[in-house]
Amino acid sequence: MRIALDTNVLVSAFISKRGQPARLLDILLTFPEIQLISSTPILEELRDVLSRNEVKERFHYSARDIKSFVRAVRNVSVRVKIKSNFKVVVDDPKDDVVLNTAHDGRADYVVSGDHHLRGLRSFKGIKIVSPNQMMRIIMGKFGEFIIPREKLGR
Repeated sequence: MRIALDTNVLVSAFISKRGQPARLLDILLTFPEIQLISSTPILEELRDVLSRNEVKERFHYSARDIKSFVRAVRNVSVRVKIKSNFKVVVDDPKDDVVLNTAHDGRADYVVSGDHHLRGLRSFKGIKIVSPNQMMRIIMGKFGEFIIPREKLGR
């Protein structure tokens, strides 16, 4: 299973360690059967968003925390060089990078909280789902191996 995460999901995972995006990222890193697909533009956008002063000040993260998180995502993901140049998201063309990354990385899913992307539902055979929907899909496939956080005493 190959999954591309939109930048907004990665940002949410960084900001709230207890939210569904963070849980999803934890699970993606746990199962070798699941590959995280990324690209340099997605990682650069992640770094840029997290480095905004209003984000750093609001959530009290240091430049070192941000650098470590972006490096960790880079290290665990399969990075693809984007070759395609689909122009699909008319209302927010910056979202096209996620679709191009997913397409060139042969992803099965794009996970996004963005209504522009989720409104598409699919692209070239790639399903576009929310973090909650992706968790249900993963639970359906690997459910017996996933222990809920509350059972771990977190």
